[in-house]
Amino acid sequence: MYIKTTPSDTIKKYLSLLLFFIFFNGCMEREIYTEITQPSFIAHPPVALHIDDISGSLKSDFKNDSNALLHLEVYTHCANCTNVQSRSIGTDFDGYIRITIKDVNSTIARAQMDYKGEADAKKIQHVYDHLIKELKWK
Repeated sequence: MYIKTTPSDTIKKYLSLLLFFIFFNGCMEREIYTEITQPSFIAHPPVALHIDDISGSLKSDFKNDSNALLHLEVYTHCANCTNVQSRSIGTDFDGYIRITIKDVNSTIARAQMDYKGEADAKKIQHVYDHLIKELKWK
């Protein structure tokens, strides 16, 4: 038996497939949690930052000065889950990346993102760029 399809049926199929990919493509992007605790720093970028990045992969337009008043810390956490149930059904993330900007006594702003796989330079840079954009420092 042969089922004849019309051009409108074909268009509907392709449109449905396109909508499916658009919907799930949005779900693949990890959300970045951002908190700005001192709004007075928004749109007032510093001249220099003391950047504490053990991986050394962060690229910043700010001068890295060990005497700067503001410190930028890059922290990556890898989850080492040994729970049998969690390992058998999988988890939503393998760790998280957190970037924090502090002055002498308090946190100014921070951004955090869960990741799947490894915390590579591209993911770290993505979190940093997001935080700088939220602070309007670029």
